[in-house]
Amino acid sequence: MVRRTSPPLQTDAILKVIEERQVRVVYQPVVDLATRKTFAYEALVRPTTNAFDNPPSMFAAAVAKGCTGELGRLIRELAIAACPDFPLFLNIHPAELNERYLVQPNDPIFNHEKDVYLEITEAVPLSHFRLCQSILSEVRGRGVYLVVDDLGAGYSNLKYIADLHPRVVKLDRGLIAGLARDTRMFKLVSAIVVLCQELDALVVAEGIETVEELGAVCDAGATFGQGYLLARPAFPPPAAVWPEELRARARLTRRSLRRRR
Repeated sequence: MVRRTSPPLQTDAILKVIEERQVRVVYQPVVDLATRKTFAYEALVRPTTNAFDNPPSMFAAAVAKGCTGELGRLIRELAIAACPDFPLFLNIHPAELNERYLVQPNDPIFNHEKDVYLEITEAVPLSHFRLCQSILSEVRGRGVYLVVDDLGAGYSNLKYIADLHPRVVKLDRGLIAGLARDTRMFKLVSAIVVLCQELDALVVAEGIETVEELGAVCDAGATFGQGYLLARPAFPPPAAVWPEELRARARLTRRSLRRRR
């Protein structure tokens, strides 16, 4: 079996990225579906060098070079500095769990005055469960919360999710795309929302791109929504915009209910 590694030029370039801070951070709001106000922002990294086309290629080079912890710390530092007034969702690469940067007392997450939510993809607990559980038990005691990301993107071990006690569960775009009431998928999403709530986890519906999807996730009982319909990732942190079409539909519904009375 041939083991794939990052090209030498890329693994050298990642050191320059860290040394010269060749990354920027954009933000996407996580919107409270009841109040229609921004609850928090997810910080998303973007490379500013031509050496990397996208964040995955940059992190692949960091893994190969053994500097994922340093890269993650840099991103957290930039993200927290540019958005001090809101809770933040910060993505954690699986390799960072091995390097244990997160438990260092001077990590940037402990300087943020608002709540911090660490996003770990749903697949990570399956391969790093004990390590993940150990690290999270340390940082959770310091006011940091766990987010299980991409639920529904692949194989889901709900027992592990229950054992990790996430504060938030994010539903993958694959569950939300084309979602509409009175469908089997809507029943599935609604059931997942109820299950998460019974496990004391709040639910974010990710990847909302249409008014119909937004209406469906509201009806399914999701607490928060996130997606291009509400706001695209940007810097500075953008305000969420609630679609006028959905507002108009809500007004018609209220009028209909008043007439029935």
